[in-house]
Amino acid sequence: MRGCYGNILGWIVLISVVPVSHGLAWGPQGHRIVGVIAELHLRPEIRNRILREFNIKHLSSVANWADAIKRDRKATRSFHYTNIDPASDRYRQSRDCPRKDCVTEKIKEFTGQLQNQVAPPKVRWEAFRFLVHLVADVHQPMHLGHSRDRGGNQIRVHFQNKNTNLHAVWDHGLIDWQGKTLLQYARFLNQKVTLEQARKWTGGTPEDWTNESRVLVLKHGYPIAEDGRLTPQYIERGQRVVAGQLQKAGVRLADLLNRILR
Repeated sequence: MRGCYGNILGWIVLISVVPVSHGLAWGPQGHRIVGVIAELHLRPEIRNRILREFNIKHLSSVANWADAIKRDRKATRSFHYTNIDPASDRYRQSRDCPRKDCVTEKIKEFTGQLQNQVAPPKVRWEAFRFLVHLVADVHQPMHLGHSRDRGGNQIRVHFQNKNTNLHAVWDHGLIDWQGKTLLQYARFLNQKVTLEQARKWTGGTPEDWTNESRVLVLKHGYPIAEDGRLTPQYIERGQRVVAGQLQKAGVRLADLLNRILR
């Protein structure tokens, strides 16, 4: 937000000065970007509480914990996405997530755990880390796709002279780094967030975020040419969508933490 937030100090050299590889994005790098933006919007007292209770100085340092544990904790894999009925542009829990093991419901569950001041420290420790990650996941449009194609994983496309899948394009192909380092790019995105936008984006629910991403994936994600080649127009639109979703995820994550940790 312009002129409203100070710089983050003490970043490790790798994040601060090394340009980001274009082969990485909403995977580990995208989650770190969301963490940086969120930290710029945290209240000072909330930032201090996070450091005091969880010994976490920067959100980006734990932004990928939930991905790192998936191999050993297979039951958590479904936490990262919500498959919605192909005929619908809106989420319905009874139909789309009856076991409440999808990203939409898990955000609510972990929010409740973090709000519980008497919950065991380990429960709060994990809930915090899951929230930092899952709020970003629910803003990746392909994480709100169809089960029949595994959120675009089974849709083959041709992108940047390579054969890949549609989910991968949205996970790590559509961030327009413009030669910036991760920290520079996160600050660049944050500077473009106006006060009006930040106010408009906050206060929503996981269902709201789910439905918003669902509309985006139906409008901008799935419509591709029959031969699987992604046009320059598709890529340009996708880059705009991804930039906006990274901004929203950061602002909303900060708002969520500001509210439940106060």
